[in-house]
Amino acid sequence: MSSLLEQANSKENREQFLNRLQKASGRKRHQLAAHPFKPLNDLPDQLLADKSPEELYAEAVKNSESVNATVVEKPAAEVADYLRQLAAKKNIQNLLLPGVDQAVWDNYGLGDWYQHSGVATVNTWSPQADRMTNEEYANQADLAVGMADYLIASTGTVTVVNSPAQGRGFNFLPTRFLAIVPKSGLVRSTREAVEKYQHRFTDGLATSAITFISGPSNSGDIEMELVVGVHGPIECTYLVVADR
Repeated sequence: MSSLLEQANSKENREQFLNRLQKASGRKRHQLAAHPFKPLNDLPDQLLADKSPEELYAEAVKNSESVNATVVEKPAAEVADYLRQLAAKKNIQNLLLPGVDQAVWDNYGLGDWYQHSGVATVNTWSPQADRMTNEEYANQADLAVGMADYLIASTGTVTVVNSPAQGRGFNFLPTRFLAIVPKSGLVRSTREAVEKYQHRFTDGLATSAITFISGPSNSGDIEMELVVGVHGPIECTYLVVADR
């Protein structure tokens, strides 16, 4: 699967795609080097730059709550108990988990938690399964517990790399979505998160997309009334875990 992803993101495929766009638009292609980006100001660098780590986290909590996301902070030793209590409180009957390596679960103190979650049905978004099967699991899930990389303090947003172990539908089809994010992943701004991803791309990260999630599904299109859960999860939780 990873080799197919790398092939899809190859330079040859990108060039062919851009050439098709150029032909369809009837415009000449230009190179970025000939048109360097010139920022109008340094606001992205100054945003929340004066905040201490504690103040930055408080800002993240405040802005997350403003987009109807719940932020919970737990040490790794308490994460498993919290998830079991949450499943019982919400009467979760169908749980969806990402098909990540065991080391990822161990890092958050969740070694065998999923085997003793207290939930009747536990399914895994599997890289070996077809898309229809994975999305059916997601459609049936009362709760999906996924992995996130960064929590953006200025917007109350978590970022998720789409992968064969946690595809796009994983985040959007279940009734509730919980993102586990390391506290070291707390960043000031979207720009800081993107810069970190740029470094990871240089180090070999491959993905079809990065998803930015700002709370549960919200829509204000119906007579200007805010409605939660119209086209996605009705609840969104950011579980911030102190790094071991």
